[in-house]
Amino acid sequence: MNVESHLEKIARLESLRARFDPLQDFELWFWAGMTAGTHAVNAALHLAEVTASADVFAMQPGVYQVPQADGTLAARFCPLGDVLHVGRPKIEAPVPEDVAAMMHLMETVEQYRDPCVREGRAPDQAIVEECDAALRRCLQLLNDRLNGVAHGH
Repeated sequence: MNVESHLEKIARLESLRARFDPLQDFELWFWAGMTAGTHAVNAALHLAEVTASADVFAMQPGVYQVPQADGTLAARFCPLGDVLHVGRPKIEAPVPEDVAAMMHLMETVEQYRDPCVREGRAPDQAIVEECDAALRRCLQLLNDRLNGVAHGH
């Protein structure tokens, strides 16, 4: 995807996320936040020119849905564009410090995916606060990059 598309999706996901009760609707609240954060990481990677910003859609590592002239999408192998999750696929190129921090923040969020969404661990207020703080910081770092705040490399 391109940066503008990522930003639009972040805004929609954040609007959706705000409608959920973080504890009662944890799974939906969590997925909306995790997805928004992944879009933020992808936008930052594109802005840093670490990954390609293109109007293609990641399906699995290395495989993208590419728009065709007839309006359909076709699966194609492409250079690294969007990551599906932090670390999937692994980025071999150097990543600026602020983007690496965003990726680490998303790992903080994603550590709760399996236990709380797939394995039945009940989320508590501490988990909600940790996930929310990590996402807020991730989005702030993207905002800083968008606004030209100095970044380490």
